[in-house]
Amino acid sequence: MFFRIYKTRLKCLLRNKENIFWSFGFPILLSIFFYMAFSNLSKAEGIESIPIGLVVEENVIVPFKDILENVEITEGKNLFKVKTGTLEEVKDLLVREKVEGYIVFKDKPVLYIKNNGFSQSIIKTFLDTYEQKSQTINHIIQLNPDIVKNGQINLISNLFHNFIVDGGAKNKNPDNILIYFYSLLALSCIFGANWGFTEVVNIQADQSNIAARINVAPTHKMKLLLCNLLAAFTLHFLSVLFLLAFLIRVLNVAFGGQLNYILITCFIGSLCGISLGAMICVTIKANLKAKESILTAIMMGGGFLAGMMSTQVKYVVQKNVPFIGLINPSNLITDALYSLYYYDEYGRFYRNITLLFILTIVFTSIAYFKIRRKEYASI
Repeated sequence: MFFRIYKTRLKCLLRNKENIFWSFGFPILLSIFFYMAFSNLSKAEGIESIPIGLVVEENVIVPFKDILENVEITEGKNLFKVKTGTLEEVKDLLVREKVEGYIVFKDKPVLYIKNNGFSQSIIKTFLDTYEQKSQTINHIIQLNPDIVKNGQINLISNLFHNFIVDGGAKNKNPDNILIYFYSLLALSCIFGANWGFTEVVNIQADQSNIAARINVAPTHKMKLLLCNLLAAFTLHFLSVLFLLAFLIRVLNVAFGGQLNYILITCFIGSLCGISLGAMICVTIKANLKAKESILTAIMMGGGFLAGMMSTQVKYVVQKNVPFIGLINPSNLITDALYSLYYYDEYGRFYRNITLLFILTIVFTSIAYFKIRRKEYASI
């Protein structure tokens, strides 16, 4: 019985030309436009060494200065152009925009910037990595002070230095044009909200005539909802896979070669999109057209905040209102994909995937309990 309902619903969904276009056709067309607009720009926009100021009034920063001057983007190409000086001198460099920011090192490095942007985000990420590894060494010393006496601390410090200098960016030249394609994948996943929305409408008797007829059938409503959502997820996830294959095989977009993690991201992203649509449909009290407009606004707004229209928006949100990024599925998907490309470690990726999964559970639970409690006096 379950498989029969599932199969029947698949056939019905395949006849929904509007959803088929928005899930299969529109992302492909948009990816082609992106490729035409940004392919040459991407080649010309390779990140150059970032000019950065460093205050040299404290002797304690000598090892840190050595690391800054030796960290590389690719072999033979330094990540930073370090300009040292007094606090007044580096402040003047920042005002005249000769550096992207400057660092004052006391107990730990502190970054000062004038504007937000991609270069500033790279500097901040580097400093976060440095601080994390420094705390690791300090923690090791606290647990075992004897390693200082035995000379083993030199070995640990050398490993730390090599990791920071050689391992921070996978020897890749970061390409922020990729964020547009990551956002496109995220938008494709979030388009699943249209499918989830439609499936919930089709089992609510007060929303459509079809749903009214379905509700008089002896099939349990929750079983019907599960079959419908599973059928919607099947087709929608296929559309995401189709887009991913087109980007990789036809447009030759480089996602870092970690296909398994990308597939996991798309899988959970598709689930999240469908659950979001289902939740919006049952929680908003308005007519059907108003609900559709609100859902579209949420999807487009999420794409905008994730950098779909401007890459700078993503960094502004991350800097000023990071909480918005943590509850925006589009941002979590793009951030998970970008972390796979840029970082060696998977901590940031796992954090984004975990948050995305939590949002999926929350959306699904809200939709489930709202539908479960809904009854009709007459149909």
